[in-house]
Order: sequence, then structure tokens, then C-alpha cells
Amino acid sequence: MKVLYLRAPSGLDRAYPDFVKAISGRYPIELYDPARPMAEQFKGVAVVIDPGGAVGTRALIDAALSADVKLWQVTTNGTDHVDVAYFLDQELPLANSPGPLSAVPLAEHVLMLILCFAKNLNHNRAAGWQRAVNEELAGKVLGLIGFGASARELARRAGPLGMRLMAIDVVDFPQAELDEFHIEFLGSPSQLDHVLAEADYLSLHVHLNATTRRMIDRRAFELMKPTAVLLNIARGELIDEDALLEALQQGQIKGAGLDVFAQEPLESDHPLLQLDNVILTPHISGYTPDTSRRRMEAAAENVDRIARGLPPIHLVTSRVR
Repeated sequence: MKVLYLRAPSGLDRAYPDFVKAISGRYPIELYDPARPMAEQFKGVAVVIDPGGAVGTRALIDAALSADVKLWQVTTNGTDHVDVAYFLDQELPLANSPGPLSAVPLAEHVLMLILCFAKNLNHNRAAGWQRAVNEELAGKVLGLIGFGASARELARRAGPLGMRLMAIDVVDFPQAELDEFHIEFLGSPSQLDHVLAEADYLSLHVHLNATTRRMIDRRAFELMKPTAVLLNIARGELIDEDALLEALQQGQIKGAGLDVFAQEPLESDHPLLQLDNVILTPHISGYTPDTSRRRMEAAAENVDRIARGLPPIHLVTSRVR
């Protein structure tokens, strides 16, 4: 049984050594070569590894179907850039590496951004002895939009700092879970306005889909406090960037900490880069050696399951259906 690891025209994904280590010689791994004929490279392949889900095309999927591939494995959590509908139509199982595998570094990144804004690190400088008044986090409201794995890890870390926690999710979690994370308020998406108005720090933790695209728009900024900070480590298109620019330039909100953007990478003349009330990082909040290792171990586990005739886990297509 062979495994085909896709390689983009731009080169081999840097996480490939972690996958090789996770497989540990149990199965032969073929590296896809975009310069060679496509069909012959799929012969005898049972599992395709698509790093980040960014390499797969319909032509590659068709080649996999013709070769009777059993599973298409994406190595990251988000699938908004994956042609999920086509996998569904063609009935080719599609799996991802789910959110809990990267939840801790995502939460740590958001907490870092919160502390940067609370302590005014973009203004306080020893050079020139510039001093701005800082704020304490105790008593400040952290609004979590989405209460999945990364939001929960953030709650674990923000709660001990004395922050008050509010959340919005499509799932109505039992009270015992809310008590575990000290969530004062859990609302449905219809109650988003309440959290927007209350939050001192608003952190986005939802998947990008037709419902969530540009969920933070001009109306949302009008509801937020002028002292509020928006944080996004999920997907850039959750925010209307034009509305965000206006809100930041006009002082509707205090600032924004962003790790993701509608178009990546940011162009060198992007207006966000000109503002001093933003902290921008290049989509690296989940980019750690441990995250890569965990994701590739999850992919390798699915290869093992296919080899043993077991159904794969973390199927995206079964969840979508």
C-alpha cells in the first residue's frame, strides 16, 4: 500500500519530514512530481496527503478516483480552501487534522496579542521614554466567537488572569462545561450583538462559511466599545476589511490583532500596514513544531486505519453531509 504526498509547483511542504517520521517506514511514500504524468503517479496509492489542502485540484482528485484511492487527507484544520463539494459529489472520503491539534498555540497567540494591547507595547518605548497608561486584564470581558478547541484553550488561560468570559456558538453546551471554563454567558449567533457590545477583547474562533463570511462588518463595529480590541487567528474573511480599516482610522475601536487576512500574503502597500493601532503577524499562530508533529501523526493514524481496513477518523465529508 502506497501513500502519495503532494508537492506543489513551488516546492515541498516543510512539514514533510514530520510525516516521514510519523509513518516510520511502515508504508512506502511517493512524492508527487508536477512535472511527471499525473495518472501513473497514483497507481497503487491508497491515501493521498495534501499538505494544507492547498495542492489538490479537480484533476488530481479525478486521478485519485481513477486509481481507487481510499482517502484524501488534508493536514490542516480549515477546509474553506478545499473543494469539499467536489469530494462529496465524487464520494471520495476527505479527512482533515482537527482543531484540537493546533488549539494551544492559537490560544497562546491570542493571549500574547491581548497582553500587547493591554500594556500598550506599540506605544510604550524606553527610547525617548515614551509612556502610555496601561490597563489591567482583571475584570475585562473577553468575547469568544465560537467555543471550539482554540477558544476553550484561550478561556483556560484568560480566566486565571481575572478576565470575564462570554461566548457565542451554534451549540448549546451543558452547564457543567460552561462552569468548567467559567463562561458567564453563552449565546446563540442571534445574540452576537450582546457580546459585541460587552466585549473589551473580541476573539474570533469560527470556521469560514457562507454564514460567517464578513460577520464582523460595519454594523458590528458600531456596536463595539471604542476601547475594544478585535483579535483574529481564524480566517481573514470573517472580517470586512474595508469596515475594519474605517473603524481603526476613525477610532471606533482601540485596535486589532490579526494573524489572518482576506488575501495572503499582505501586499507591501496594504493600508493595515500603515496603522499604529494594529499588530499583524503572517498567519503563524499555529505554526509550531509540535503542531506539525501532531497533525502528521493524525494523518499517519488514518493511513494505518486504511491499511487495516478500518474507517478513517476526522472525516470532513461525513460531517458536511
